[in-house]
Amino acid sequence: MVAAKAELWDTWIEETLLEDIHTPDQPDPVPFLTTVDGELTTTDALDTYRYGKNDGEYLYLIYLTDEPINDAADILPVYVGESRNIGSRIYQHYKKIDDALPIDDWEDDGSWGSFSKYDHIAAVREAADSRLYVWILDVETLDTGPYGVETYRQELEAKLIGLIYANSEYRPFMTNREFVPNQILHEIGKVGQGWFTTDSPLASTADSTPQDEPRPTQSSKGDLWTQWLEAHVYPDFVDESTADPIPLFETDDQLQVELTDLGRLKRSATIDERIRAEGRKCVHSDGVKDNGYEGLLYLMYQLAESDEHDRPMVVPRYVGKAEAYGKKRELSSNFTEIASERDVTRSFARWGNGDYWHVGELSMALFEDDTRKLPWASELFEQGTHRLKEQTYLWTRAWNQEQHTGLYGYDAYLAEVEPQLIGVAQAAYPDHLLNKSDVPDDAPIKTAEYRFESVR
Repeated sequence: MVAAKAELWDTWIEETLLEDIHTPDQPDPVPFLTTVDGELTTTDALDTYRYGKNDGEYLYLIYLTDEPINDAADILPVYVGESRNIGSRIYQHYKKIDDALPIDDWEDDGSWGSFSKYDHIAAVREAADSRLYVWILDVETLDTGPYGVETYRQELEAKLIGLIYANSEYRPFMTNREFVPNQILHEIGKVGQGWFTTDSPLASTADSTPQDEPRPTQSSKGDLWTQWLEAHVYPDFVDESTADPIPLFETDDQLQVELTDLGRLKRSATIDERIRAEGRKCVHSDGVKDNGYEGLLYLMYQLAESDEHDRPMVVPRYVGKAEAYGKKRELSSNFTEIASERDVTRSFARWGNGDYWHVGELSMALFEDDTRKLPWASELFEQGTHRLKEQTYLWTRAWNQEQHTGLYGYDAYLAEVEPQLIGVAQAAYPDHLLNKSDVPDDAPIKTAEYRFESVR
């Protein structure tokens, strides 16, 4: 029997949190907050529970429940987080929740995000008669995550948030802002406390089961990476209509990247055409299209010879996404140029040459001593030049759950797929992946020292 996404969440909770709750020598369930002499404070039970949990691999869940607690249906998730210093992190949450109270004093100041996650948690607490609890998990005690493969704390956080958001009934109470579709965040920002009674703009995927044969739980992350390439990337290499693999930059025969009139690295004309074509599946002049396309998923990569296959190996260098929905406004600023069909490419689905977008930041690392893309410059370019060490490609597709599946075979939102892909790419090629977010603390990108002599 193939499990649906809702069942994956239930099973994981039953095998972890509920196991702790039903184990006599565990303190769970641990109440989060109490009131002493009219002042909000943490409970003595929580203070004892979190004490000494420093420098570890911890995941935590803030949840609502009523006792007795019998099964996963009795757990209502409110916030999922991760930290190496869980005692300090939980205390910070308490202080910010306290600052958000009383919730009746909250007023929309007209800016996006004024109804913060702490306002949201405070409102949940008030609406639920203060029944908030905290559970702390040492991730290193886990053999596998909810999808049956090994995981690390940053990846586990993202996976769990994805499973929770699969069930639309959880969304009014769920307060996370990361790994959540921008469309959800946009709606929360518009209505504030009204979110509790607002219908979710996204359909539930809780009943989703793998569209193909279920992925074997014995698969390694390296296997999952290969399976995903075979389903999504390699077919484009043999499809004449796609032109893949597509070089990211315009280069000469020596891989020297051409420059624009403004002195920025020049993208290839073919990748510009591809980004526009895929972007227009998501947006038009009136804004975001209502057709299931959430935005672009992309993979910057290089190719290497394979001893096992005729086709080359895809070596991931960077995984990312650009959602068509923005957080502050409906149409993301990353898509305004594509929506209006302008020639300028300042943002350009995050691959623009502006100062805060990928190609612009990389250009600044090469020519202006900007450090934001220093690892990219060091890894991709010969020292002191704008000549690539190896040809570098970009694969990008407009993400639509009706046409694509996540890494584990289930329907998945774009915000959910990105960290899944980062997790398996990092496991398969830890020395090559340039993502800094959503990777383990011991990933080479976080521990290596990078240098690049700027081009003068």
